[in-house]
Amino acid sequence: MKGFFYPKSIVVIGVSDKPKNMGRMIVYNLIHKGFTGQVHAVGPHGGTVLGRPVRKNVKDIQFPLDMAVILTPAAIAVEMVRECGEAGIRRIVIESAGFSEFSDDRKGLEEELSAIAKEFGIRFIGPNCIGVFNTDNGLATSFVLTTSDFGKGDVSIVAQSGGMAMTYMESLEFNGVNFNKVTSIGNKLNVDESDLLDYLVNEDERTRIICMYLEGIKNGRRLMQIARQSKKPIIVHKSGVGRAGAATAASHTAAMSTDNRVVNAAFRQAGIIRVHMTSQMVDFVKIFELPPMKGRNLAIVSRSGGHAVIAADTAEHFGFEFPSFPPEELAKINEHVRGGVINLRNPLDLGDLFDLSVYESIARMVLSNENMHGMVLAHAYGKADREESRQFLRVVKELSIKYQKPVALCLMIDDQEASYLKQNIRFPFFNSPEEGAWALSASYQAHQYRQREQVTVSPVGTFDPLPARTIIENAAQERRNPSQAECFDILKLYDIPVPGYRQAGTAGEAIEAAEQIGFPVVLKIDVPSVLHKSDVGGVVLNLASPKAVSEAFTQMHDKIAGSLSADEPFVVLVMEHVKVTGQEVIFGIKQDQTFGPALLFGMGGILAELIKDISILIAPVGRSEVNEMIRRIKGYKVLTGVRGQKSVDIDSLADNLLKLSQLALDVPQIMEIDLNPVLSYEDGCLALDARFVL
Repeated sequence: MKGFFYPKSIVVIGVSDKPKNMGRMIVYNLIHKGFTGQVHAVGPHGGTVLGRPVRKNVKDIQFPLDMAVILTPAAIAVEMVRECGEAGIRRIVIESAGFSEFSDDRKGLEEELSAIAKEFGIRFIGPNCIGVFNTDNGLATSFVLTTSDFGKGDVSIVAQSGGMAMTYMESLEFNGVNFNKVTSIGNKLNVDESDLLDYLVNEDERTRIICMYLEGIKNGRRLMQIARQSKKPIIVHKSGVGRAGAATAASHTAAMSTDNRVVNAAFRQAGIIRVHMTSQMVDFVKIFELPPMKGRNLAIVSRSGGHAVIAADTAEHFGFEFPSFPPEELAKINEHVRGGVINLRNPLDLGDLFDLSVYESIARMVLSNENMHGMVLAHAYGKADREESRQFLRVVKELSIKYQKPVALCLMIDDQEASYLKQNIRFPFFNSPEEGAWALSASYQAHQYRQREQVTVSPVGTFDPLPARTIIENAAQERRNPSQAECFDILKLYDIPVPGYRQAGTAGEAIEAAEQIGFPVVLKIDVPSVLHKSDVGGVVLNLASPKAVSEAFTQMHDKIAGSLSADEPFVVLVMEHVKVTGQEVIFGIKQDQTFGPALLFGMGGILAELIKDISILIAPVGRSEVNEMIRRIKGYKVLTGVRGQKSVDIDSLADNLLKLSQLALDVPQIMEIDLNPVLSYEDGCLALDARFVL
């Protein structure tokens, strides 16, 4: 990847001397951004552009070429890639559009591009992108005219959208934050987000903070693996997540683990900070420019009571706490207040104090306090106290650096003053207390992740996947989902507890099964096409005699059998009636096309989809992650016992969630697993119902 950012010579293909020619714009940007390497131009008509010769063919250039930038019609771009390959160029940025993003019938062009790249060992970015920037060497291959003089910074950006890449560059610059590298990846046909993340995390010493804008993720598991090892904060704006698929989902699991929740779970596991707005991305970059928030103890200091309240509300929402200030320090502050009408506590309202030298003492008191981990400082000023306030802010910056604690500086000032501070103070500030507190929560989240011990994935048993795969393959060959009996067979292979059970196709077989299992029993319809059994009268409980079993079988048959297809026999599952009481939870698996198997846990039963109290992890998972997953749901207090009820067996839940995740990894042909309810009780758990979708 380094070759894309540090070429010594570049050829721009698709150049003419026409003023609006986009290839010409690329040459202009390279020259005016001070690119330190050689710049060559190729175009079908030759001539000159910006004082440089335009060759008609790449082979006419008699100098070594490290990288090519192509901006021609799509079909010609394919030809140019081959010409570059023959000329020995191994790094190409294809900015041309008109490929699969335009029409599905253009996929053939992309396949041809990939084949040529493989033939010559070429790595390329794009197509359909705006190129690469590097402030270290003036590299700027965008066809968009850029007039800003970008300073050298330590923030690097990877964006699927060229427009969003430019938006982030300009937003960061406007907020006084300089970037280092920017890559627009477009259709990411060859180089994708994981390739670039790997380089920025593990090789590029000039990058300290990484921002990404992604509409889709090509290889989620690789992205997670790289991010997990990163010591640099990674902020991702993931868009393009819809909920339309949930409406037609075949199971509780699919309905609740929508793509958005899977993305959230994957990012949380990998230590990626997710944002949903451009402004939020910029705010989080600003907070990562500061020392990390290493704990939950926060001081809020404000010149306005209202801003203090707003900051406190936001901070409390994100789990921050507000320890008291030392009484002796408050006594010193009290000597300087005028009317004595404001209570001095944390959050600290300084509306009755106008001596900014005292503000400096307060900032020093807060940041030197070992029990404080950071501060929100809300300050407003005008022309009358401008110089004094600027000096105060310089002191705050020095104290933040000295004590290595973040100060979310929230300033209510005019645009002219904001511009001055960005150029001269160069200390990040926020437009509101909410933004500052929210950003501090991201800093704390990132720090906590980096302090975690490496997750260990230890097997909870040794399971032979072959029998389970055989059951699934047989069902797949018959173009059906497994029956509940087959699901239970597979769960037993992985030592996941289920009640006693037997299938029956007649009333007589049902009675025989009940007598073997022991009364009372439960009767359930066991036909794969019936997804929600209770909705169609397909579940009858507490059958205590052969006569009750026979009557229940007949009634269920008369109600359901007529709606089944001719090749779908009416079958029931006779199950042990479980007498223990406990709490109903749900276990689930969804094979996500990006991240692989997602493990789901939550409060279950018939209200599972309504309550949607769930937690998700991406397999494989470690026990510590599963324990945290269980604790994360809102119903955790119910599981641990409320109002005199006994706690369920949390260890048993964790064990069986680990086994289920192993099953999902071993048999990826199972697209969804839905165990609902799983009855959890004092000394174990039982899966009372199971549905697999292939």
